[in-house]
Amino acid sequence: MKNKIFFAITILLFSLTGVYAQNNAQAEKAITDLLAEAKTSAIKTNFKLAISDKKDPQPIVSTGTFTLKGNKFVLEMDAMKAWFDGKTQWAYVSQNNEVSITEPTVKELSETNPMAILSGFKSKCLIRFSSKVKSTQNYCIEMIPKTKNNDITKIDVQINKTNGALYSIKLYNKNGGNTLLTLSNFQKGVNVSDNTFVFNSAKYKGATVNDLR
Repeated sequence: MKNKIFFAITILLFSLTGVYAQNNAQAEKAITDLLAEAKTSAIKTNFKLAISDKKDPQPIVSTGTFTLKGNKFVLEMDAMKAWFDGKTQWAYVSQNNEVSITEPTVKELSETNPMAILSGFKSKCLIRFSSKVKSTQNYCIEMIPKTKNNDITKIDVQINKTNGALYSIKLYNKNGGNTLLTLSNFQKGVNVSDNTFVFNSAKYKGATVNDLR
């Protein structure tokens, strides 16, 4: 009798392990397909960015639009506009007629370019379907960094089941804060050139340049 119970438990465990591995593979494929499409065609979308701090749970909210292709992007908000060509970022503040030039880190890019955080962390994370977050319309995926010395402790990703469009990314920080990026009016296959992602000084004559690289 005990042998039968042990055999049944063993079969069950192996079955669960197989399903779990399959689910992880499907979750990773959803991320991979999204990144692959962003590399081959440009995407344009509206966004809402909410940044919360542990000491002040009331989030700082900003909205705007961005166009991205792979790890390049253009971000437009009322107060500023930013361009990133994959290495260099230009941030223009119209009120001061001033542009700052930097080479941002992955952490800094995570607050503006969702593909940068997914691409940068994909190989560093365990990727699986979330057991806590549920949605009938979206795949709910969590990415857990394999090393515990990361500033980011978890990333929640939601991808539309029907069209594969990215719906949201939520980053959980070691300090207890989080960043939630929600997208709407997601457009694929937008026709843009690489020059779109580079600051054109001719269009912003007289702007003060702060080169912080």
